Amino acid sequence: METEERPIDWVNLPEDARTVSLWDTLHDGELTSIQSDLLARTVTLQFDVPFVREFNQLPEEAGFWLILQGVQSVRAACTKGWPGGFSVPRGASREQESKLIAEYQTKCREESQSWAEFELLATKADTLDATLVIGDGAVALRLGLMANSRYYEAHIRAKAINFAAGDRQLTLEAFVRLGDAYWEAFSQRRLP
Repeated sequence: METEERPIDWVNLPEDARTVSLWDTLHDGELTSIQSDLLARTVTLQFDVPFVREFNQLPEEAGFWLILQGVQSVRAACTKGWPGGFSVPRGASREQESKLIAEYQTKCREESQSWAEFELLATKADTLDATLVIGDGAVALRLGLMANSRYYEAHIRAKAINFAAGDRQLTLEAFVRLGDAYWEAFSQRRLP
């Protein structure tokens, strides 16, 4: 019996895929630009993460770039709030508040979004999550973003990904280290 080869994606990740969090470098940063080039089959994402940039002594104009090449799939969805309303009673404990929020979130739904519309809406989005999965000859990127008081999740599947800080090309490991170094200093209270 032949096994069907499926493309690497969040829906069907291969067993040997490696997951890499980009959270340390991109968390709390701002997605400032998304550029898709259908002819070149690329998606270029630019982020500004001032505290990571400043800690690593990068120039103010230096952004963090993710350049996906050989793009095969893009999709985006936004979370639509439940119309029944939501409030936290005055005087609620932190635990009660968290429980109420979790209950409300189970009533929300995810709605698909056109990619072109997403590109317009997600500019100036706050980055909440960024995860990369690397497989044999393919990558899948998942972003969690907050824009216009709505949560968006974006998925991009491509053949390869490149990283840069300003005009300096970086390996994946060097890109991740930029954030690791900041959060290590933060945890040890060694920030200026």
